[in-house]
Amino acid sequence: MDSPYQLLSQVVQPTDLHKLKDKELLELAREVRQAILDKVSLTGGHLSSNLGTVELTIALYAAYEIPPDKIVWDTGHQAYPHKLLTGRLDQFHTLRKHKGISGFLRRSEHELDVFGAGHAGTAISAALGFAAARDRLGTKERVVAIAGDAAVASGMSWEALNHGGEMKTDFAVVLNDNRMSIAPNVGALTTYLQRLRSRPDFQGLAHRAKGVV
Repeated sequence: MDSPYQLLSQVVQPTDLHKLKDKELLELAREVRQAILDKVSLTGGHLSSNLGTVELTIALYAAYEIPPDKIVWDTGHQAYPHKLLTGRLDQFHTLRKHKGISGFLRRSEHELDVFGAGHAGTAISAALGFAAARDRLGTKERVVAIAGDAAVASGMSWEALNHGGEMKTDFAVVLNDNRMSIAPNVGALTTYLQRLRSRPDFQGLAHRAKGVV
């Protein structure tokens, strides 16, 4: 019987995505999403937030050289695609089980779980730390923080953005504005993002960007 994850089963590390064509990356996204649905329906876990990061994770891992480049996730709720793209498909059925793989990021579980994120708000600060260490060591790896739409409003995120701007070091922050929080987002920044999303010019720009991609 053919595996429903023919491409995914061949992915051991993110650099394996560099060998795939655009159509194959689209098929890989379908397989990652199906694997999450198949396994989480049996083990339990966070579903919607991980389904919301499938294409984002594949795009980042296809574009960056991981390792040595580092992707820092702001919460384990978004990181199931990351686990599947780092060779853990065969273990994924043990998700959140005794002696199985963690529902969050755990540094002791895999070398590419570069920061042990459980809940939100830590990614930008951690990425800034990695970038500062890189600058001191004189190495060249790129560092990216993935901040969710709720996490970016936390005090730690704003402190890290402020500090990073002052340091003028090179690292990227991706705002994952997918409205996939555990509970409804509140606050002025959430209201601003909602207004921004509803603007016709922004929607037109997003539509054109999707067409280009």
